[in-house]
Amino acid sequence: MDEQLSDLPKGLSLYDPLLRHEVKEALEAGGEVYLSRNSEGAKTGLFIYDSYEATGTVFTKSREVFDHFYGLKPSSYIFSELEVADHPREVWNIWQLDVDKAPLDHRFKHHVSMDHDVRELEEFMAATQPDTNRPWVSVALKNGDKCFVVKIADRIVGIAWMTIVGGVARSHGLYVEPQFRRIGIMSDNQQARLIYLKARHVHTLINEIAESNAASHALAAKAGEKIVGKIFLYTSPDPSVSS
Repeated sequence: MDEQLSDLPKGLSLYDPLLRHEVKEALEAGGEVYLSRNSEGAKTGLFIYDSYEATGTVFTKSREVFDHFYGLKPSSYIFSELEVADHPREVWNIWQLDVDKAPLDHRFKHHVSMDHDVRELEEFMAATQPDTNRPWVSVALKNGDKCFVVKIADRIVGIAWMTIVGGVARSHGLYVEPQFRRIGIMSDNQQARLIYLKARHVHTLINEIAESNAASHALAAKAGEKIVGKIFLYTSPDPSVSS
């Protein structure tokens, strides 16, 4: 598959630098990956899908390609940067941070560490984000993804994953248990990730935040992040439900 991805068109997505990594992890975690080509044989799209989570992402500039992949997996959540006006959708903003310009004057309230304990992370995610494909945890750690956690009384209460490819990083899977919110856990976690990225000479951090999530938007803006694009969440229809 890596060879097949070698000539993906540039500018297919804001996530271009991460696509090979995402494909590798998806396949190793039991997911599916599809490529589309036009009549001349040029690649026009990429679809990464996890059947356990019933969630996938379509990377394309073509409505025709989007429609094909959208119809391929009914009753699923489908993300895409392509906006399709005639489908109901939830809007997420893509935020980007220039890591080199991010200040490091934060005062920590909680200890943040990187966790490599597969079982501990699997159990936390199963309890708090049960739709997560459990094998993905060990796959992600094996492929170099980092998991930053905050613990209270020796148990995880907050978590954030980070994927790093070259000079680009993506934060994802952020979660704080409800009873521990609004006490600075995610701010501490975010600053710890920035310190790590600066030490690794990673220059760009991206992440997605639902437009409806005002609290996370405020945190991103305070850190100096800027909105650079949008990604849309669609729900593919259940074929058994007539329109």
